Amino acid sequence: MKKLFKRILIAFGIAIIAFITFFAGLIILNTVNNYKPEATLLEHVFPEKAIKTANKKAYSVLSWNIGYAGLGADADFFYDGGSMARPEKVEYQQYWSGIQELISTNDSLDFILLQEVDISSKRSYRTNQFNRICDLLPHHTAAFAKNYAVSYVPVPLFNPLGKVESGLAMFSQYQPESTAQEVFPLNYAWPKSLFMPDRCFMHSIIPLSSGEKLHIINTHNSAFDDGSLRNAQLNNLFDHMKTLYGAGDYVVVGGDWNVNPPGYENHSFLSNDIAFRLDFSSPIFEENPDWGIYFDPHFPTNRDVSTAYQKGKSPTTIMDFYVCSPNISVLEIKTQYDEFRNADHQGVYFRFTLD
Repeated sequence: MKKLFKRILIAFGIAIIAFITFFAGLIILNTVNNYKPEATLLEHVFPEKAIKTANKKAYSVLSWNIGYAGLGADADFFYDGGSMARPEKVEYQQYWSGIQELISTNDSLDFILLQEVDISSKRSYRTNQFNRICDLLPHHTAAFAKNYAVSYVPVPLFNPLGKVESGLAMFSQYQPESTAQEVFPLNYAWPKSLFMPDRCFMHSIIPLSSGEKLHIINTHNSAFDDGSLRNAQLNNLFDHMKTLYGAGDYVVVGGDWNVNPPGYENHSFLSNDIAFRLDFSSPIFEENPDWGIYFDPHFPTNRDVSTAYQKGKSPTTIMDFYVCSPNISVLEIKTQYDEFRNADHQGVYFRFTLD
């Protein structure tokens, strides 16, 4: 009996040492390979037919967090209380096909802003989604900003997320003067920062025939924090936006803000989804009342992913919207609601004019 107990203790000790060694090695690996995005100009994919100068009065844009094609209606997510890191391959292919189909139906839009686009991740079966979407939009210039690159994410324990390489993508019918990756100044503390996205935004400058410029910004702000990161990011982004507007130009910002827009009411949507408010709000919107904030109040843009989606039962909210300089007017704003069939976010279509 004593020998058996001793063997159990030795086996337990070896397991503990192995776990500590694995975790320490993982920390070292991710520290050595830690990706830190920098403010930089991005390379473009330029199609031959891209328009060099924009001369329209009205423009159209779609913003959509595609959730790496891993968070369709039947999926849940471990960070939000679920258990999944990625769907089964057949489900992934179903979500990915649906996403590509919807993007193809929007190929006439002037601008398309996407978030959570994978280029080489275990969770999306190492599909280069950016390249595939470029093929779907042959008349759009394209740029990609990487904001999440981790050698190995060890959770969930029995089905780890593994390698992640992902980011933002921007597509334009026009040839931008430039597209830059701008980095938000703060991030999670070490060692959590080794496993989480490094938030940034994309800024594309579109020359207008009038000599002015249209600035299109694609943002994906932090989630899973106490609000301090989001507040710092919003302040940083608004400072950037106001500088551009102060120069006499036009500014349109779309994306996944991970906050509710001011004016959003916590009530049931026309879709009969159950609405909820996020537990964080920032004063930055109220401090800039002359800026336009546009969203479709009738449909949710994001769902709770602690369980698979159940219409009329799953909590839903709005966190995908547009913020525009005072010289922009809205013509139409519409959520492309499809009961979260292919992603945990819904795309938001926006048509606007330059005043």
